[in-house]
Amino acid sequence: MSVSRPLAPRLLLFALPVAMFVAACGASPAASFDPSGPCAQDGSAPGAYPELEALVPPVYEDTPPETLDSGRHCTAESLGTLRGAGIDEVRFAGGTWGFGGIRAAALAVFSAPGLTADAMADFYAASARTANRTLVTAESEPTLAGRQVHRIDTETGPRQQTVVVWPAEEADVVNVVITNDLPDPKIEAAIEAFDEP
Repeated sequence: MSVSRPLAPRLLLFALPVAMFVAACGASPAASFDPSGPCAQDGSAPGAYPELEALVPPVYEDTPPETLDSGRHCTAESLGTLRGAGIDEVRFAGGTWGFGGIRAAALAVFSAPGLTADAMADFYAASARTANRTLVTAESEPTLAGRQVHRIDTETGPRQQTVVVWPAEEADVVNVVITNDLPDPKIEAAIEAFDEP
């Protein structure tokens, strides 16, 4: 996934899924990025949207995130299929965790009026299908950690990536877990982290 797409491309710095989140949550902060002004360009920065950062799990497997930031996307390129779903601007926040080598996870939230888990899952699936050297190996709607989710599994070379999407308790907010080369128990633990105080 390209680094220019939201949450699909940049938030994960480590690989495709992590890169997906990085794009959404990890866009390089522009000097003129003003989170309170009109959305004229994509941007992110630590503390940009503290109310969204507060929805990101503060710990995952007893460890705080290595990075935590928030931002927004409003360009057609970064919104991808979300634009076709009627989303003109999406705000996000996310944290990243590394486990050595390319093993990593990003736990994120996305918010926009009318945003649904279906639309967010479509965004990730479409981003994966058009990414260079990336193969979508499975798309499913399993029950993980006690909730129905959208799951997209991909391969980019030797890397195995998984994106899990489901609706948050808050209206117009979607939770996302993106992992790179992590087994299912760690993926489920990431989902469960959203329920921990």
